[in-house]
Amino acid sequence: MNTEYIHEFVVLAETKNFWEASERLFMNQSTLSKHIKSLESELGVPLFTRTTRRVELTNYGRAYLPYARTISDSEYEGLTAINRLQNIENGLLTLGTIPSMPQYQVTLLLAQFQSKYPNTTVRVTEDDPINLQKYLENKSCEIIFTRETKSDFENNFLNNSQIKRIPYLKDRLVVLLPKKHPLASKTEVTLQNFKDENFCLIKEGSLMYEIGLDACRRAGFIPNIIFTSHRIDSILDMVTNQDCVALLMDKHLEKPTNAPTTIHDDAPWTYIPVVPETNSQMSICYNNTEPLSKTAQLFVDFCTAKLFGE
Repeated sequence: MNTEYIHEFVVLAETKNFWEASERLFMNQSTLSKHIKSLESELGVPLFTRTTRRVELTNYGRAYLPYARTISDSEYEGLTAINRLQNIENGLLTLGTIPSMPQYQVTLLLAQFQSKYPNTTVRVTEDDPINLQKYLENKSCEIIFTRETKSDFENNFLNNSQIKRIPYLKDRLVVLLPKKHPLASKTEVTLQNFKDENFCLIKEGSLMYEIGLDACRRAGFIPNIIFTSHRIDSILDMVTNQDCVALLMDKHLEKPTNAPTTIHDDAPWTYIPVVPETNSQMSICYNNTEPLSKTAQLFVDFCTAKLFGE
């Protein structure tokens, strides 16, 4: 039995439309129809009832669907495992990291590593810490640079033995505001001062969004959020031109190493640390339940020596 046909059956069962299923599968409708008919012929039962616009599962199709999904998922997982092993054997390191790599010096660290080990290859994925954790769990990434709140880090560091954490750096919550703002000259501020302001935050569903929202709640108010984005430059633009404020970490706004000397010079915005102090912890994390690949182990050893002089 052709497992590709089984996967196509699952997609058609989900979409109930030959055109939509064929678009998702990157094939034409007539080929998809032939494959489904071939599968039905092999099984000896009709899987769908067809109309001019939609298809519906028959009782046979509904009975077969959960098993077809299991077959399709198992094949995908098996192929993923093989590809992962091939990548490891070929010296590929799959690395996940939060955005703003230059500000957190991840880019520089990777460059130094590959300068020392020129035969290694690193494939990098940027994403939010919430998703990075999933990548580590499903082995899409072998190592991640991720962010945790201070309390989560301390709890996980002590209690989660499956994930090895190498502390990388800390950062601190700041208010980003226009230089013309009345509080722009302060050295520290409380969030209560901004309860009537319009806010920009990193996109909803991200850890930074939750950190900012929680800080405002602890200060006794719910912020009026008028803009969210995963792009720091868009948030800078909003603060500059829309007379609003943003909550970011100080590292988001630091000048990257080796950046042009003019970057951030004469910027129309500034940032001020928030009190009480709110921190997050950046860590280099990997799964501690199985051996690392050769390249991943080289990278861990390299980072450990860089950070701790070992």
